[in-house]
Amino acid sequence: MLRSKAALAKLGSLRTYASASSVAPTVLSTANGIKVAAVEGHADSPLASISLVINHGSRFETAATSGAAHYLKAFGFRNTQERTSFRTVREAELNGATLTASATRENITYTVQCFRDAVPYFVDILGDIAAATKFSEHEFRDIAKLVRFEALAARENPQARVIDGVHQAAFRSGLGNSLYALESSPVHTGDAVREYAQAAMQSGRVAVVGTGVDAATLAALVGESKLAGLAGSAVAGAKAKFTGGGHQIYDSAAPVSHYALAFESDPRSAAALASLLGAQRRLKWGAGGASPLAKLAFTEGFAAESFSFAYSDAALVGVLVSAPSAHISAAVEKVAGVIQASVARASPEAVARAVAATRLDVAEAQATQLGVIGELSKLALGQGPSASLEAVDAVAASLAQTAAKVFSAKPVAASIGLSQTTAYVDTLGF
Repeated sequence: MLRSKAALAKLGSLRTYASASSVAPTVLSTANGIKVAAVEGHADSPLASISLVINHGSRFETAATSGAAHYLKAFGFRNTQERTSFRTVREAELNGATLTASATRENITYTVQCFRDAVPYFVDILGDIAAATKFSEHEFRDIAKLVRFEALAARENPQARVIDGVHQAAFRSGLGNSLYALESSPVHTGDAVREYAQAAMQSGRVAVVGTGVDAATLAALVGESKLAGLAGSAVAGAKAKFTGGGHQIYDSAAPVSHYALAFESDPRSAAALASLLGAQRRLKWGAGGASPLAKLAFTEGFAAESFSFAYSDAALVGVLVSAPSAHISAAVEKVAGVIQASVARASPEAVARAVAATRLDVAEAQATQLGVIGELSKLALGQGPSASLEAVDAVAASLAQTAAKVFSAKPVAASIGLSQTTAYVDTLGF
């Protein structure tokens, strides 16, 4: 459904980016400053998706609003001034659409997957979320049960808990804030979530991204929805600061302990450095592959998984080690030794393997709708470098030198399990 030429005339094209898609994504700006990014994709596909992306994730919480981002995510597609949540869900079902809400440390995202001809209707729903959610107290009580369950489920996942902990050790506040509303959260009312939402719903920190839809058409729809009534500019938060340290969670009954060792990295090279660590086995059977860390884990009988988290102004890259509690300290010490001896002194062959693996991971992500939505969100909100094949090639030539610098620096650590048998980060020789 096309909108008026007058609305289209208000739009200004900012930039067009290369993509693995058959059509390059385009980023536009509406009259009130909302960024709209979209890629039309294949013309013969009837499918589309649209997402409302709000740059107000948990890194923007303060002591007074801790947990508010988790609650705001859960208020997605709930009662608004125009629609009840029952009506929204019922009409989504009648259109064959899927509604999802997600949150990262930087963004809260509400996504609709639907047929192309239903895009105008769901843009209006996203506008209602942004400008007309009620945040009523009776609904808050229901949402609080969901939030509490999600927080408890994360608490029962030791890997998720230790990754949360390593962020806290690395950044303390900001990016160190938990993704979840913990029991100590001061958010107890719908009004508290409304106040956090009002600070979030500034046109300068909101983007609408779409797949399977033309950018100009989507921007025109946004300009005629309640999103057009948003105002305000993007507010720069405190720059992330890597502080260093450790975070231990004691669990004497745990038969398996988990230990995350993380290093500060540039966001552009984080994924390639994680591939260079190479803890993941890319073969179902065999001796763990060519990576020294994968071989070590296979030989010694513990689990090791490399990870990277890239944000707009910071990144973490590291290894998550899981082993029987009696052997976790020895496993971590051996992992640290391999990082210092092999990864920080990577051979040309190891670099070539890492670059190839990173290129494959990026290409696979670009082939999924979720991956495309994530990239469009970064482009629209200016959140760091693009995860593209070209970006991987740009860091390939200097990857060995980057690894030598990153993996020779002092890391941070987080652990969960029997702390008496866990290695302290300052004993690992970095």
